Amino acid sequence: MEDILAKVIRIDLDIYYLSVEHKNEIIQSKLRGNLKKSKNILVGDIVKVEKIGQDYMIKDIIERKNSLIRPPVSNIDQMIIVVSVGAPSPDYILLDKQLVLCMSKNIKPIICVNKIDLISEDKVVKEELEYINSIYSNIGVDIVYVSAKNGDGIDKLKMLIKGKTSAFSGNSGVGKSSITKKIIDKLEVIEIGEIGKKTKRGKHTTKAVKLYTIGDDTYILDTPGFSSYELYDIEYRELTKYYPEFLKYSCNYDDCMHVLESIDVCAIKQNVEKKNIDKGRYERYVYIYQKLKEQYDRRYK
Repeated sequence: MEDILAKVIRIDLDIYYLSVEHKNEIIQSKLRGNLKKSKNILVGDIVKVEKIGQDYMIKDIIERKNSLIRPPVSNIDQMIIVVSVGAPSPDYILLDKQLVLCMSKNIKPIICVNKIDLISEDKVVKEELEYINSIYSNIGVDIVYVSAKNGDGIDKLKMLIKGKTSAFSGNSGVGKSSITKKIIDKLEVIEIGEIGKKTKRGKHTTKAVKLYTIGDDTYILDTPGFSSYELYDIEYRELTKYYPEFLKYSCNYDDCMHVLESIDVCAIKQNVEKKNIDKGRYERYVYIYQKLKEQYDRRYK
């Protein structure tokens, strides 16, 4: 019998819940003994499975496209970064951190602007929307505009996630849960909970990383605390290469970090002054750089 290819969508103790590739089917599997010590399987992994009698066994893991430390997950295609143009106002430091993470891990970022139903009511909301559109669309980030309240833009968002494994992130109050609920409610969800009832294992499950599968090889990552992460495995000296607008310019020194250097030798500082690079985004870069350097210094001193 040929190997089955499947995606790990949840791990519960020693049971692996797998979504079979190109089928709306979920199976339970265990790990072959030779993999238990040598492989650390993550939610999101693509695995090879063999059927032995009535049991499924994971025999190998396909090489990962990417993986994250926190949350522990792999093979994310895109991150839907939800921001709100109403209360709460956008957390641009968090947004920029998420973009850095995406670019460092080969994850496509999509900014999802929620609460667009408030645009006509508030001048500040209009200004926030204009800022997001002008700054982030200019660096090549796709932006989708939605209202979780009235459903505007949800169909477009559903098209963007179709056939992809997408992580939704965003700080508290931006409407991330409301948006994902609308998507999940309107599409067919294969509930792992049903399997849990049959096997009487549901009561043992924990609030851990899991993927919702909603048909057509479309997955949504659900994990607690995703928006609170830090940039754990990015070194401060690498940060500059994850800012597309910086890459257009060449400083006098190849190792220029655009922080302590003089404006006379730093093309980035010069172009901030000329307004070719957004001053706010540059200032947030400096803040993130300093935090990463502090982490580095604490680790190696």
